[in-house]
Amino acid sequence: NYFEIGITSGSQELVRKMRMGYNLRTVLQNCRDLKAAGFNDLVSVNYSFNVIDERPETIRQTIAYHRELERIFGADKVEPAIFFIGLQPHTHLEEYAFKNGVIKPGYNPMSHMPWTARKLLWNPEPLGSFFGEVCLQAWRRNPNDFGREVMKILEERLGCAELEEALAAPIVAKQPALVA
Repeated sequence: NYFEIGITSGSQELVRKMRMGYNLRTVLQNCRDLKAAGFNDLVSVNYSFNVIDERPETIRQTIAYHRELERIFGADKVEPAIFFIGLQPHTHLEEYAFKNGVIKPGYNPMSHMPWTARKLLWNPEPLGSFFGEVCLQAWRRNPNDFGREVMKILEERLGCAELEEALAAPIVAKQPALVA
């Protein structure tokens, strides 16, 4: 038995930017309630690093969030599953990729050509190479516990934020454009 949490990121800011529609604070409270009700099985937590606007600060926030899940359930019970997002047609991510020059209109989402396929596995720069290195290092160090090793390496390299920083994502009001 296990419980799976597909939060994608432990940064409320990024959860909001990806239009995922949930609150990480609520997810944590639900996890506390689950534990208080006697749940003692494994917890698989799905993370997709390098999503829209990922930066070192949001990675540190995700680490803080993950460490809180470990405090709730026990570090030996929480297994991070590391994913890279696959770019899908007609989504917010595709729109973002067009706007930022990752892909061009008219691309073939079913193409197996390497120059197209590598763009459809979402891991753009400036953090793409960094995440590639972290994943390779984790694979070399501990292939049998890849997810935990990735989290450990990220924390070694970047540190860990305060939990409240991960949970707070103030909405910044956009200033109206002045028409001359």
